[in-house]
Amino acid sequence: MPQLIPIDRLILEIQKTGFESVGVNDLLAKSSQRLKALLEIDQVVVQELLVKDVHLSPAEEMALNTGKVFLDNQLSEYSAFPELIEFYRAGYKSCALLPIEAEGKRLGVLILLSRQEGAFGTDIENYVSVLGRILSIEAYMKLEKEKSLSVARYFDAAFNSAVPQVLMESGGNIMKANKWMLNLADISARDVQGKNIRDFFKIGNDELVGLVKGKPIRVRSAGKGISFVLSSAKISDKLTHVLAQDISENEELGNKTVLLDIGNDVFMLLDNSMKVLWVSRNVDRELRLSEDAVLGRRLLDIVVEPEALVGKMPSAADSQCSTPLRISVGNDMFLDVKLTAFKNAAGYSCVISRDYEKVVSSAQRLVDEITKLSNDVIIKIDSMGNISGINRAAERILGYSNGEFSSASVGALCADRESQSRLGEALLIAKRTGVVTPMLLNLMSKSSEGTVPVEASVLSLTDQSGKLSGYIISGKELATKRRMEIFKDAAEEMGKQVERLKSESDLKTQFIYNISHDLKTPLTSIKGYSKLMSEGEFGAVTEEQKSSLETILGEVDRLMGLILQILDVAKLASGKIKLDMQQVNFNSIAENPSVKALAERARSLGLEFDISVDYNTPEISADPNRLIQVFVNLIDNALKFTEKGGVHVNVTRKGRNVRVEVTDTGLGIREEDRIKLFRKFYQVSRKDLTMQPKAGTGLGLSIVKEIVNLHKGRVGVRSDLGKGSTFWFTLPIEKGAEKKRKKQDTQKDQAGTE
Repeated sequence: MPQLIPIDRLILEIQKTGFESVGVNDLLAKSSQRLKALLEIDQVVVQELLVKDVHLSPAEEMALNTGKVFLDNQLSEYSAFPELIEFYRAGYKSCALLPIEAEGKRLGVLILLSRQEGAFGTDIENYVSVLGRILSIEAYMKLEKEKSLSVARYFDAAFNSAVPQVLMESGGNIMKANKWMLNLADISARDVQGKNIRDFFKIGNDELVGLVKGKPIRVRSAGKGISFVLSSAKISDKLTHVLAQDISENEELGNKTVLLDIGNDVFMLLDNSMKVLWVSRNVDRELRLSEDAVLGRRLLDIVVEPEALVGKMPSAADSQCSTPLRISVGNDMFLDVKLTAFKNAAGYSCVISRDYEKVVSSAQRLVDEITKLSNDVIIKIDSMGNISGINRAAERILGYSNGEFSSASVGALCADRESQSRLGEALLIAKRTGVVTPMLLNLMSKSSEGTVPVEASVLSLTDQSGKLSGYIISGKELATKRRMEIFKDAAEEMGKQVERLKSESDLKTQFIYNISHDLKTPLTSIKGYSKLMSEGEFGAVTEEQKSSLETILGEVDRLMGLILQILDVAKLASGKIKLDMQQVNFNSIAENPSVKALAERARSLGLEFDISVDYNTPEISADPNRLIQVFVNLIDNALKFTEKGGVHVNVTRKGRNVRVEVTDTGLGIREEDRIKLFRKFYQVSRKDLTMQPKAGTGLGLSIVKEIVNLHKGRVGVRSDLGKGSTFWFTLPIEKGAEKKRKKQDTQKDQAGTE
């Protein structure tokens, strides 16, 4: 059991470690060593998360996601997570995982390991939780200190620039001001304490709120009446950095210029970096941009091709330029304008004019394109009521070509007198009001039905002088619309059914997982007590009793294997398995204990068994434990169906993949069975076998397929009845992996020669 020192001493020791540490990483590293000594624990490991590309194990993920301490006081080969099994194999019997977090930021996981079973009982769970909280607090303090140092360095650099600046609270109280701001107010650094930004500038309450939120405002200084633009940046929840830019020279220039907010031209004043210091009020109407969206931004930020503009702006005083521009107004929309810019001492004076001819031409092209591509029936009519054209959708739905109704009266398209009357009235109303809301029309069609019902609207068109130039009739074809609604309802119902089936499947998977997991505990007890009885711990046993106990132990092992398979399938189906990707060398596969055990089994059955790996097979990125599971399942499956001959495993490189083939000389598989092999719980009939191996679950091959799919590989089978089978799978070779391996081999050779 760990030695539980008093909590107050533990707090002092962690604080002492905090004082001695530089940064969060150093804190966690030193804390792990100090806790190992204080609590007399065999091992303390810290998994830091502040470095890049950290891979968390499933148990560590669970501790961080739940925010609770995870305990396992009986580590074994059947522990819930692979890493816990590794701890057990390393000689540890108990472990505790502590999540370390601060202000919602995941900092790491502290892992306590003991070689004593039951070391972390329920009596110390709260103690360990307090330990995790203390470390989190210390880590948070380190983070805040690092953040404060960053802010301090930022302001030391920013405040050295020759622009008035302050650091203020949300209410406007000044925390710090640079010397140019002090000169503006004619006060000393000592006198700035207790001052508010209103003591420097004439600012209203609403303006102050806007400034804190990041909105630039134009103000005058409290003493000298100089005009400034104040811009701000949020430093923290309580502090705001404010920068004051003198625009008095630009304002004076603007007052000397005729600035008319009526008309179509937009006037702007820019500084030398092309930041907008002032803009005329008609910018909203003419450019579809608000003053707030323009002020404080660079003109280059709203221009589609800023690089071209930089080269065209005037450089010498009193020079000017005139150039076409395209301005972005948001939502992927643009305006074509003409910019005239004049250079002055303070920056630039600019006039922006709309290019109306280009706008009208572009709008007309846009209307034509929309008309062509629309799925609605669109009919163009001239001012006399004659058809001038129909779009592609109308040609498709009505069955007529564009030229068949050219210059014909629009009434010729109506299938009945009632529709002709409605359309005639709609044209008269649209001539006066501009548009008529939807109405029902029956149009002529070349189809067998003869008519097409549409829900139509009428829009009148005018030329530049305001004179009527024609009409547009737009109609939605109702028959197709009704069919689409039926299809939509059917699709929604199918979607709901899919969700129900998925929910039922998830419930089945969860049920199987829970039942299988709960069976592990009693089976472990059965195995343990049976083994003790077999070894005579409860008294001498006869040979017959010992044989029976060995049968029990064999059946327990078989059931445990089946349960682990079912658990694997449930995890794979729920997407809970995360691969532990590492570089894997296929030459080491034959040396794996599980593969060696299968080789011994083959020899005991009088079968040949070998594994060959081609010389040019590279290492790949894969989960080694899952890869071994694939090999074991395929080899075990081959041995079950082979009575004579042998099983051969061949690993080769095929293009950008590694291909593994497991070939046996068994009975083979019928075609009707091959298409079902990789389904869950499917078992091939083995009535032709003279040997009857114990029945499995039919899950081995489905597990193989899921694991290979997780590795972005493929799996398949070839078989001839009576001649044996070959199960194969491929795994992709990581790009650049072979070059990296060759480079490492070259470096090793060079190091050897030196």
